[in-house]
Amino acid sequence: MTANILSLEGKTALITGGSRGIGRAIADLFAEHGAEVVLCSRKQESLDKAAAEIRAKGGKAHAIAAHMGKQEDIRALLQKLAANSLNVDILVNNAGISPPHDEDLVDTTEALWDKIMDVNLKGPFFLSAAIGKQMAERGGGAIVNISTTSALMAQPGLGVYCVSKAGLNMVTRCFARELGPKGVRVNAISCGVIKTAMGDHTLNDPQRLADMMKINPLKRIGYPEEVAKTALFLVSDASSYSSGVILQVDGGVLA
Repeated sequence: MTANILSLEGKTALITGGSRGIGRAIADLFAEHGAEVVLCSRKQESLDKAAAEIRAKGGKAHAIAAHMGKQEDIRALLQKLAANSLNVDILVNNAGISPPHDEDLVDTTEALWDKIMDVNLKGPFFLSAAIGKQMAERGGGAIVNISTTSALMAQPGLGVYCVSKAGLNMVTRCFARELGPKGVRVNAISCGVIKTAMGDHTLNDPQRLADMMKINPLKRIGYPEEVAKTALFLVSDASSYSSGVILQVDGGVLA
């Protein structure tokens, strides 16, 4: 195993939801390992700040605002990438939502369903299709989808979110199967409870958190940096023979 097996020198990485949390940790680590990172999320101001901080540490970073739940934003993102000659070698579909709601699953509104599915499933699918096609034409690339243990373990009050991430797992496998012959590897990370804003619904609920810790062999929450290290493995040559994998970073919850 060579010393630079985790190097991303010469690679361009697009990270959605890249201004904070897991996405930001991934962007920081990828930049440290030589990648030119493109941060994407809804708010340009937050992106500009994050990109500036990465550049201040010697990294290469760009900021392009786009809402992953809006197809017109995804098309505009693709146009901006092309206009700036940013050929994406690595795509991390990290942007996702889990909006709080009081309805039981049987009372789910179409508006809530569409909102969650558009960001968590439809957006990553069509962005992966567009970027994956470009990767295939250039002879290779790597895509990582940020999923969750909730895709395999139903969570009360999060039913639609669970369904959306279960779909994302299958999107991972389908693209891995289709793009593999063209040199594109597609994998996913199944996250447990991670200390992020999205994790607040669990972290700020003592009973919910206690219930999760009961089934967690490591008896602790995870951190964005731990997900980032796994993402680095999956996009680097260290995992050159891995595709279609749903890799758990959950403290052993699904063991």
